[in-house]
Parts: sequence; structure tokens; C-alpha cells
Amino acid sequence: MDSAAQRAKDAWRRISDKPSTIMILRNDTPPYLAEQTVRVEYSIAQREVSGAGATTTVRGVTVFGVQGHPTITDLDIERGDKFALEGERYQVISVDHTLIGEIQARCEVLQ
Repeated sequence: MDSAAQRAKDAWRRISDKPSTIMILRNDTPPYLAEQTVRVEYSIAQREVSGAGATTTVRGVTVFGVQGHPTITDLDIERGDKFALEGERYQVISVDHTLIGEIQARCEVLQ
């Protein structure tokens, strides 16, 4: 087995240890994409508010999905996508497809 497939299997094992299911809304237009199993890790980020010179706390998450797994479909997630999780709505800020075997998306809670 090539290393990319093995790394995807390793990523799926980590996702399966703490799975969450999300349904993504793309372009603010239903229908939602099919349910996808991911791992979600919560974070709190600091960022500067444009023009105000102040910092604000933004609740966010990183969504982890597989890429290149022999039997699991790649995570279908894009910048601007939206989803709900545990009573909060999130928007995808950035997606990293460069990792071998997995995809990571940084997301922020919608205000």
C-alpha cells in the first residue's frame, strides 16, 4: 500500500476516535451536501478587528477529513461553506488540501 493511502487510513482512525457528522450548505443554497463524518477540534483564536486596532476573540473549529482513502470518500468542503454543529453555525474560512491523507478546514462561528 502506498504511503498516501496509509496516511489516509491513519487519519480515518483518528477521526473515528472522536467522530462528528456535519451537513454542508454550499453557496447558501439548499440542498445540503450529504452527511459527512469528520473530526472537529475546538479552538479560540485572537484576531485584529480591521481598522479598530483592537483584538477580538473568535470561537472556531478545525474540521478534519480524509483524502485518498481506499474506501472512504474524500471530505467535500470548500471555503465559504456553512454547517451547524452542537447548536452553533460555522463558516469555512480556509481549507488545506496539501496534507497527505487528510483535509483540514479552519472554520469560525457565525455571529
